[in-house]
Amino acid sequence: MLARRSHRPLAHGRTAQASAALFLVACAVLSPAFAQPAATPESVAPSVYTPPGIVDEIMQLARVGPGDYVVDLGSGDGRLVIAAVAKYKARGGFGVDISPMMVTLSNENAAKAGVGDRVRFYERDLFAADISEATVVTVYLLPSIMGKVEKKLLAELKPGARVVVHDFPFPSWPPDKVIAVNSQEKIATTGFAFTQLYVYTVPAKR
Repeated sequence: MLARRSHRPLAHGRTAQASAALFLVACAVLSPAFAQPAATPESVAPSVYTPPGIVDEIMQLARVGPGDYVVDLGSGDGRLVIAAVAKYKARGGFGVDISPMMVTLSNENAAKAGVGDRVRFYERDLFAADISEATVVTVYLLPSIMGKVEKKLLAELKPGARVVVHDFPFPSWPPDKVIAVNSQEKIATTGFAFTQLYVYTVPAKR
C-alpha cells in the first residue's frame, strides 16, 4: 500500500541522507554478508526486494510502454523486468545479477509469467553487460558504486533513454524528478517505509 506520494525535490536534503543511513543499518542487520569485505565480483546491490507497489511506481515514472527495452542492473528475482514486459507491454528486456540462484529463479519466474521468450536473466557483472539497446534502465545499488554506474550509463545509453534509481542517487548527474513514497510493504525488509525514486533522462551527446 502506497501513501503520501510527494513530488518535491528531496535528492540532496537531510531526509535523503537520513534515509540512506537507516537503509544501510537495516541491511547490515538483515544480511551479515552486507558489511563483509567484497567478494569477486563485488556485490554492489542491497539484499532486499523491491515491493510490488514500488515496482509499479518505477514503471510509471519511466513511462514504460510497447516501444521499450528494459534492463535491470542487479535484478534479484527479476520482478522489475518481468513486470515491464508482462504488465506494461515493453517489447523485451533483461536483467543481470551475480547470484546464480537468483538468475535461475528469475528465468523460472519469467517462464511462469509467459514472457520467457522476451525476457532473460544472466549471471554477470553489471559492468560487463551491454546495455546499449536499453530505452529504460532500473537501478537499486549501493552508494559506493553509483559514480561508476553513472559513467557507464551516460557513455553507453542513447540520448532519451530513461533511468529510474531507487533510494541512492547518482553523485553528479542531476535528476529530472524526485518523488518520495511511503511503502508499508518495504518495512518487512528494511525496517522503514520511506523510499525515494530518482528519474533521469540521458542527454544528447556532446
